[in-house]
Amino acid sequence: MKKILIAGGAGYIGSICSEYMLNLGYEVTVLDGLFTGHRDAVDLRAEFVHADLADREKIFDICRKGEFDAVMHFAAFSLVGESMNVPSKYFRNNLCNAINLADAAVETGVKAFVFSSTAATFGIPETMPISESTAQKPINPYGESKLCFEKVLHWYSQIHGLKYAALRYFNAAGASELHGEDHRPESHLIPIILQTLRGKRDKLMIFGDDYDTPDGSCIRDYIHILDLAQAHEKALYAPESGCYNLGTGNGLSVKEIISAAEEVTGKKVNFEVAPRRAGDPPRLIACSELARKKLNWQPRHESAHDIIESAWKWHLKFPDGYEK
Repeated sequence: MKKILIAGGAGYIGSICSEYMLNLGYEVTVLDGLFTGHRDAVDLRAEFVHADLADREKIFDICRKGEFDAVMHFAAFSLVGESMNVPSKYFRNNLCNAINLADAAVETGVKAFVFSSTAATFGIPETMPISESTAQKPINPYGESKLCFEKVLHWYSQIHGLKYAALRYFNAAGASELHGEDHRPESHLIPIILQTLRGKRDKLMIFGDDYDTPDGSCIRDYIHILDLAQAHEKALYAPESGCYNLGTGNGLSVKEIISAAEEVTGKKVNFEVAPRRAGDPPRLIACSELARKKLNWQPRHESAHDIIESAWKWHLKFPDGYEK
C-alpha cells in the first residue's frame, strides 16, 4: 500500500488520519466536498481534490487518474438529531454517495477499502460490552445508513472481491499536534466541556443524572483519535474482510469526564442537569478484542487525562478552530 485516497479528509477524524498516514510515508489524496469539513484542516502535504461524492462521474475520474492502492471513507453526515428530521439527506449521502465511491474502487482495482462506521449501528444493545456479534438494531437513520453501507461492502466483497474493513467507532475524542475537533454545531461532550471552560458557552448541560450507573450519568467508551488513526492503518492489512469495534473497553461517565477535564485544566466546569434525551442508553462500552487480535491494534492513549489534555492543548493553540 502506498497511495491512499481519503474521502472526508477535511473533517475531524479524516484530517487526523491523513496526518497520521502522511507521517508514516504514505502518499495521500484528500477528497472532500467541504460541506462540514474545513479546507484548513487538510494537511499541507496531501493533495486536495474538492469534489462531491454525489458526482459519480467525477469520482470515477479521480480514482482512475489517482491509481490508488486503498480508499479510506470518512465522508458522512453524522448528526443523530438531524437524521431524525431529514432522513433522506443521510441515506443519500451515507449510502448512495458511498456506493459511488465503492463502485469506483471496484472499477479501478483498489486493494483495500476502510470504512468509517459507528457504534450507532447497534442502537440500544441488550448486553454489555458490545462485541461484533451483538445484534445491530439502529434507532435512527444515521445508524441505519451506516449499517446499510456495511451490508453493501459485505456483498461487494463476496461478488467483486473488494477487501474491506468497517471500523465501528465508539466516542472519538482528543487531538493531534496539528488537527482537532471543530464541528459546527458542536455536539460532542469533550469539546463542549472545553468550550465552557474557555467561556465560549455559559454552561454544560448534563442530560440526566438518574441513570442506573454509579454516579447517575451516562457511561461511554472514549477512544483517542490517534488510536483510531492507528487502527485505520492496521486495517489496510487486515487478513480478511470484516467489521471491527474500536473502543478501549473502559467506560467513563459524563461526570467522570468533567472531573478529568477539571484536573487537566485546573478550572471548574459550570454545568446544569437537564432531563434525559430520548434514546440515550445508560452504558455503551466496546469489546475490541477482535481488532486487537486480527489487526494487531494496540491503543496507546487509554486514559481520559491523555485524551482531554491533547484536546485542551489544541483548543488553546487554535482558539477559533479552523476559522481565520
